[in-house]
Amino acid sequence: MDGKGISVIVPVYNAELHLEKTIKSLINQTFKEIEIILVNDGSKDHSGKICEEYAKQDARILVVNKENGGLADARNAGLEMASRKYVMFLDADDLFELDSCEHMYAIIEENKADYVIGNYQMMDEDGKKWKNPAFDTIKYEDFSLDKHDYQKSFFVMNSTAWNKIYRRQFLQENDITFKVPSPSEDDYFTSLCYMKAKVGFYTSKVMYLYRNTPNSLSKDCSLSYFKGINNAYQRIFESYQENHELNYYRYVYAKKNAYLLCQLIDSEQVSLAEKIECLKQLEWYFDLREKLEISTVHTSLAEIMQWIQQKDYEKVVLEIERLKEYRKTLPEQVRKRMSFPTRENYGQMEEHKEKFEKQGEEVCFK
Repeated sequence: MDGKGISVIVPVYNAELHLEKTIKSLINQTFKEIEIILVNDGSKDHSGKICEEYAKQDARILVVNKENGGLADARNAGLEMASRKYVMFLDADDLFELDSCEHMYAIIEENKADYVIGNYQMMDEDGKKWKNPAFDTIKYEDFSLDKHDYQKSFFVMNSTAWNKIYRRQFLQENDITFKVPSPSEDDYFTSLCYMKAKVGFYTSKVMYLYRNTPNSLSKDCSLSYFKGINNAYQRIFESYQENHELNYYRYVYAKKNAYLLCQLIDSEQVSLAEKIECLKQLEWYFDLREKLEISTVHTSLAEIMQWIQQKDYEKVVLEIERLKEYRKTLPEQVRKRMSFPTRENYGQMEEHKEKFEKQGEEVCFK
């Protein structure tokens, strides 16, 4: 069986509440040629025991027990064990649809792709699905990805590792592993996939169910989180620069810039003095906005971004506090829209794109 099918890697850390549902969503897949790699990353609850019990019931399950090293380290341990032609990732509190492996396998084989992005859907902690999937199924039907297409491809090229399938040989040939620790371990991994792939594809079918829990990493905006982001963003920028993909990075930057700023605004764990410390550490990052000739950010954040570039941090943190209280009054969907540029914002970036594009490079993953 070596080389056939899919290796599904599940990093596990203190996940006993939802772990059994996650494992069952794998063992009940309509596609049977899967290798299930459960990486117990030093769990202190009953997660390890649950993994071992299911391994006794299903020979396709492999359990890796290791000291706690974080999400990136756990996924790398899983990659070292993987033996199948393709690789997928599933977090220990999330689910695959029962035909996810079958569908993703068929798509990547049919298109001879290096990787495929699948649609996904959020669900509440109790498993109730949100109304709509992440990507509009009418606006974004199945299509071949083009890393220089900023009208369609860019908007489905999300940074998460888990709603995708990868050709394992492609990852190995390009030394694509999780080299950046949490947070943003996915960002570095997926950005290399985008840049190195010759063929990429998107499928509109929902294949992943993401559980929105109180413990989700995206809500853990502590001082250490922002320090980790600073390190990760430096590595990510360097990778785009080394691969001569600065124009694509401009779009990534515009998206991440607004999101990072809203995380800093909303954080309840970081004091005003610590927010100034974060801003100073991230000076290099915010200064890129001018160097990359990105004049746009979400309208509601434009003024605060101007003060950041002027290094007027006292004024910035006062505005941050005002915006934090204002954002608390807004529905979640409105807050999310504020965290990202609009299509019109992205459209304004076309003016300088030729300056940052590598001359003579191929336009598509072909």
